[in-house]
Amino acid sequence: MTAQILSSELANLIQDSKRKNTELRNASEKALQDLKALPATSETQLAAGLEIQLKILQALPSLLQNYSNELRGELLSLSLQVCSFLQTVKNPAVGNTAAATLQQLVISVFDKVASEDDRSLEIPTIAEVPAGDTSATVRPAAHDAYKMFRDLCLVTEGGKAEFIRFSSLSQTSGLELIESVLTNHGTIFSSHPEQGHTLRSLLMPFIIRSLSDRLTFPIALRVIRILYVLIRNHLAVMPSECEIALGLLNHMLDPEASPPWKRALCMEVFRGLYSDPNLILQIYGEYDGSNGKKIILRDNLAAFVRLSTEKPAAIGLGHHSTAPVTLNNKDAQADQAVVESSIAGVIAGPSNNNAAPTGIGISIQWSSIRTPCLDNLDKSEAPNLPETYIYSLVLTCINNLSESLAKFILPLTVHTESKAKKKAKAQEVSPQDNGSPAPSGLSRTQSYRKRTVPINPLDLEKHSAYTRIKTAADLINECWPAVLATCSTFLHAALDTDYYRALVRSIQKFTQVAGLLRLSTPRDAFLTTLGKAAVPSHVLTANLASPKTPALESPSIFSNPKGLLSVDSFVSQSSTLSQDRSRGTSMDAMNPQLTTRNLLCLRALLNLAIALGPTLGDSWSIAFETLQQADIVMAASNTKGGARNDGETSAQSLGSEIAAVQSAASRLFESTADYPNDSFVQVLDSLCSLLRGKSLPASTPRASSGSFGTPIHHQRRVGSISGISLNTESDARDYVFALNKIADLVVLNESRLAHYEATESGWEIMIKELVSTCINCSIASSARLLAADIIARTVKDIAGLSMMEAEGQNSDVQDRLLSALQYQISALYEDQPEDEDSIDETDVEVHHIALEALKSVMEQCGESLTAGWDSVFVVLKSAFETRHSKHNETDSHKSNGRSTDLSLQPSRVRSKRLARSAFGSAHLVCSDFLATVPDSSISTLLELLILFCAQQDDLNMSLTTITFFWNVSDFLHNRIDMSALPRQHAGEDVRHDIEEASNQGSLPALWIQVLLYLIAVTTDDRMEVRNGAVQTILRIFDNYVDQMSPETWMFCLRVVLFRMIEANLNVQLSLRSLERGPDSEIIASWNDTTKVILRAMTSLFTTYLDTVESSADFGNAWGTILQFFERYYTCRSHSLGASIFTAITGVLSKSEDLNKIGVPALLQTASLWRKYFDHRGLWRAEGDSTQDAFVAYAQAFKEIYRLSKDAIEAEQVLGMITNLEDSVLLSEKIAYSSDVDYMTPLQTQVTECIALVRSDITGAPSFLIKLLSRFVALPFTKTSPDSGQKGPTFVALSKAAMSLLQAIAIKHISLEEVFTSGALDFALVSLVKPIQEKYIWQLEGKSPPAWQKATSTALAILEPALPQSRAFSLTKETTRNIWDQVIHLASAIARAAISSAPPTTNFSKDEQFDIAAFKSLRDMITPALGSPSIPDTTRRAYTAHLFTNSLVHATGPGEIPPPGTGPLTDLYKPRYGRTADPLLTLRSAMAYVCLAELVSLVSIHSSSVEEVKLAQAAAPYLILRAALPLKAYIADQPLRGRMPQPESQRRELLEVVRAMRGMECEPRAIPDAEGVSAPMKKHLVRLFPLVCSAVRVARGDREVSGELVGLVEGVGEEFGV
Repeated sequence: MTAQILSSELANLIQDSKRKNTELRNASEKALQDLKALPATSETQLAAGLEIQLKILQALPSLLQNYSNELRGELLSLSLQVCSFLQTVKNPAVGNTAAATLQQLVISVFDKVASEDDRSLEIPTIAEVPAGDTSATVRPAAHDAYKMFRDLCLVTEGGKAEFIRFSSLSQTSGLELIESVLTNHGTIFSSHPEQGHTLRSLLMPFIIRSLSDRLTFPIALRVIRILYVLIRNHLAVMPSECEIALGLLNHMLDPEASPPWKRALCMEVFRGLYSDPNLILQIYGEYDGSNGKKIILRDNLAAFVRLSTEKPAAIGLGHHSTAPVTLNNKDAQADQAVVESSIAGVIAGPSNNNAAPTGIGISIQWSSIRTPCLDNLDKSEAPNLPETYIYSLVLTCINNLSESLAKFILPLTVHTESKAKKKAKAQEVSPQDNGSPAPSGLSRTQSYRKRTVPINPLDLEKHSAYTRIKTAADLINECWPAVLATCSTFLHAALDTDYYRALVRSIQKFTQVAGLLRLSTPRDAFLTTLGKAAVPSHVLTANLASPKTPALESPSIFSNPKGLLSVDSFVSQSSTLSQDRSRGTSMDAMNPQLTTRNLLCLRALLNLAIALGPTLGDSWSIAFETLQQADIVMAASNTKGGARNDGETSAQSLGSEIAAVQSAASRLFESTADYPNDSFVQVLDSLCSLLRGKSLPASTPRASSGSFGTPIHHQRRVGSISGISLNTESDARDYVFALNKIADLVVLNESRLAHYEATESGWEIMIKELVSTCINCSIASSARLLAADIIARTVKDIAGLSMMEAEGQNSDVQDRLLSALQYQISALYEDQPEDEDSIDETDVEVHHIALEALKSVMEQCGESLTAGWDSVFVVLKSAFETRHSKHNETDSHKSNGRSTDLSLQPSRVRSKRLARSAFGSAHLVCSDFLATVPDSSISTLLELLILFCAQQDDLNMSLTTITFFWNVSDFLHNRIDMSALPRQHAGEDVRHDIEEASNQGSLPALWIQVLLYLIAVTTDDRMEVRNGAVQTILRIFDNYVDQMSPETWMFCLRVVLFRMIEANLNVQLSLRSLERGPDSEIIASWNDTTKVILRAMTSLFTTYLDTVESSADFGNAWGTILQFFERYYTCRSHSLGASIFTAITGVLSKSEDLNKIGVPALLQTASLWRKYFDHRGLWRAEGDSTQDAFVAYAQAFKEIYRLSKDAIEAEQVLGMITNLEDSVLLSEKIAYSSDVDYMTPLQTQVTECIALVRSDITGAPSFLIKLLSRFVALPFTKTSPDSGQKGPTFVALSKAAMSLLQAIAIKHISLEEVFTSGALDFALVSLVKPIQEKYIWQLEGKSPPAWQKATSTALAILEPALPQSRAFSLTKETTRNIWDQVIHLASAIARAAISSAPPTTNFSKDEQFDIAAFKSLRDMITPALGSPSIPDTTRRAYTAHLFTNSLVHATGPGEIPPPGTGPLTDLYKPRYGRTADPLLTLRSAMAYVCLAELVSLVSIHSSSVEEVKLAQAAAPYLILRAALPLKAYIADQPLRGRMPQPESQRRELLEVVRAMRGMECEPRAIPDAEGVSAPMKKHLVRLFPLVCSAVRVARGDREVSGELVGLVEGVGEEFGV
């Protein structure tokens, strides 16, 4: 760094030496000569000098810290002098370091003073210095600080220092040192009088003079900063001086008195002052509130008023607030408005563009600066300030003033009390005001509600801050006009979102403080201002005068009962707003609508109402009328296309603001719950005043009177907050608004309405207004219904609250509620015309709402509803049309009103809705409140239930009414003795006797009467009603039958259940006796009912079988049931049959002991079961499905057989199984299902039945084997796989039958009957069929395929069967039949119709399976097949099949002798040669296995008789098989020339030649050739001519030639050659 400086200085000297100016050139040259004359100085030496200076500066703070006691007086002065001297060094590093060190030393001196004050008793004073009119003794550090600070003030003022010999100290540096000291050690100047004297005598006069002088920006900035510190911290030390300074600051706000930057500095000072609550109150109390003092704050606020109107164009002053407009050129062309980033008002950062934006209005973009003027210490010139910056400071000052007042006043309005006081109050019982009854614990007491009223701080006379409280009140009283004028001006200026929100917040805080201090005048003035800003007068006027008035029935903007605005609707509206945001004032004038700023003001008004609610009194009208006006404007805006997007908000912002307003409105009404009664009544009366008006003309109908007085009629009135007062005709929207607000208020104050007197709580006012509205026909329907709904909801909610009262104390509340409903309904139908059809639809709706309210009261009160049951039933009956309702109401309890006929008479209802509502109340009675209904009224209740059940308008109502019968039954049963039921058999007079007993109030008779009513319902034309009645009867018995004795149970069985079955059976028979025939849908529905009845009876029997079986009359009862079942057979319905067998199954399945039911009963049941197929000729009459019936039929068999298998004869059992087989054959295909992979339910049941039957009874094994064999072959015999069958495929059944067949056959294979009866033969025939259909039958289902399953089953049966067959003396025919099927089995295993196989067939896997099966079968039948008892034809057939299946290639015509001729016919006859390759079989492995088996059969083994016979049968076919490839080679190879033989033919030839060469044949297998003796090679002798010919052809093929030559040599060896 040093070298660079030196180089720079030398360059300057050299340049100056070249100038034309003689003096300058001479001086430069002389300087250069002097430099040359200097001894050599290195850069290191220069750096060392600077380093020493820096070391000195670094050492001074440490020196002062470590030797603070020694470094004082003259030494301290020298230290400060050193820093002052080094500060003047040209080197920037040294100068800056010296300045910082000087400031650090000065601060350290005052740090020593603070430390010294902490030890004041330990350190003696050393000097006495002046302190105003007196003198003060000081200690050492304080003395040094006094002298040092005094010198700083003198030097800064331009005087001469007395203690410190400053070499040179600039005025800015001195001011900065003074500010630093004042800022860091302000308490020292307050506690040390000598320092205060310095401030008053030196510093403040200098500051006051400086404020009056025209100083530069740096000096004025530092002076004002020091003044701000002094006013903020030392106002009490120098009040007079501060008074002058503050007056000068106010004077400097005048545009003619100061430049803009100095005005901005003054405003920034006031901004800081207003942010300190204590300081601002201190200033007001010291000056404005004192006589003879200068007015400071009032003048300042008045200056704000002048400032706000100083440049109207600059702030965009207009009729209403708008968004600021950016100006990009001199022509001031308007661009699009700034869009706020979010509804929360996030302030965006300043623009990064070089050119600062400007515009009309106050915006954060151009009305604010990054760094305040007071912080521009590094600036030598005043910054260029935005034109509107000073106005933004005015807004900030107003905001800070409101915030400061709120911070001070608001905490004083909160109720606080000590813990001990709280505990004492909790234990004592607070007396109620005005002698009202004590409310329950759920209700907030009046004493608590009074505590919710904010405390008036002016009442806190003993508070320590009471003086400041009065000062604050005086400030508001004196200054509110100026604040209001300023705020009103800016409310109409162009402000961006942040400034506008801050302004509204300032108004809100100021108003809240005024209201809390009970200053009604400023409070109401500001509330009115907010109201006008929320709904401007020009907007309201334009919308009221708009020719396009919204429809009466359109939904109100304020129609949400629980909130203010419907956010969803307005968000959807806002989403359709125009995307063009550049709208001018001309468009606003054309279509004035509420903006987000209006809504913001509205929200502020609501928040103020929340905060000041209990103290507002008559001022509630301001808030409510503003809300009503906003509703009018928003409704009109909704009709015109939505609210206005004023350019500053997006559509989403508008919706968010609406949501915020809604939330504020909700909180407003929620806060009323804590008001005292008098405050609440004021709120309610203010809302009701929106409904009140002059009376309607005399022609208005139904001005009813009653306990609540004459209903009041209304006319709309628009409030006067916006300066408009006008009357119009009734409008539903106004009513809806007021009613919604009343509803909100009532909901939130239900506890008050429930627990205080009607006049005290406002109940009487509310009911009169609402009833008058809901019965007034001149009012729109929507308003009437809303009023009725409010009554209903209020009654319901208060009824719920009354439940928390002690028992017996809620009767007054209930009476009040029911009286209101009765008054409403009586007023509604009073003077109604006789013609019931003339009832107004709105009246019906109102009636419906009242019925729903009654239902709600019953729900809430429950069993505690102690009064009004007669009225309840009267109200419920009012839903039905009656010609003489009054007579019926008075005589309803004197006459039973029943007919001896149980048939239902249709009933008519006034309205379906009324019926449903009344039905809901009846539901409550029957479900929960039966205990409170008198016994004498139960019969009337049953009649009411019959009315509901008989109505034809609502099916669900009838169904639910059926369940009410069960509730009544349950209620009665719990109060009766079941043994008191009549103990007599069913007869003609039973029902009459029961009815008479029920009329006399007999509870047992009433219980039976309930069941008889339900029986009548079971004959209803509606299936759902019938089935519901049946299920209810079942539930009744299911719940109580376990408490009945067997005799009582049998009585109920005959009187109720049998009567129900008989009634259903009669209907079924009557339907089928119609001449035209029954409708299929009707039949189906009645069948379903029968199913339900039988299922219900079955459930009862199975559940309580022990009770039923213990009755002596059970046998007769079961017989009666079976007679009913047999009569059902004649209905020709499988559906009924299914129900019957399901019932039988259900009853028998629960019985484990045969003796309980009895053998005769079981045999009778079995006989009934068998008779079902006796009616098969009638089954198709109705065309219903057989599946369910047959499944139930099979299930019934299992239960019958389970109980009677030891008692029933074998012949009967087999006959029953035959019926099961018929059921399978007669079954139909199940829709949308297949039995290929899985059996149908019927098939599953039948197989289970067969498995269940004992197979050890006489004739059972062979019978079951044949039956199962028929099942096995059923898929292959009943239908063809490609015939498009419509019945079941039986594939899965066939596979299941194979498994069962295998088990039964193996189990009984030791019985000769199995063989002699042909069962085994029949089984093999059935099993061979699937194997023969291999690849032809393609409905195989899931693995394994049917042919594989049949193969495995056949082999498993044959393994024990073949040895066992030799143990019996079977006839030749039987033996032959069995072995014939064995041979067919072997052939079917080895053969396969490959051409019919699906493309996805795995031939290799299937072939390996067949090979394994064939070898297994071969091991079983060899050599048993050679037995003399087996015909030779059977053996020849076996070997012939082996020959056929051993062919590897397809043969041509003539190669194989035709049937009927010997295999060796034309053995040596040559065939024509072919060059085409023969077709190779895909099962070559199986072919070679069969070839090997032929070779094995002919080969010599033990030469037993069996082996010889098999060899004789196989030898011709073996020789023919060996000759075929030889003849083909001889004929085809010469034609091929040099072409090789096909590989498959070559392999076959070599395999055959090698097998023939290595085989030694059975000597007796082949007859001897004439003249030749070769016992072991007779087969070669037969083949020798062909071999010789082949040798001649194979000369070119060494391998084939070698094998053939070896074959010839083998013959020679046999001949001994």
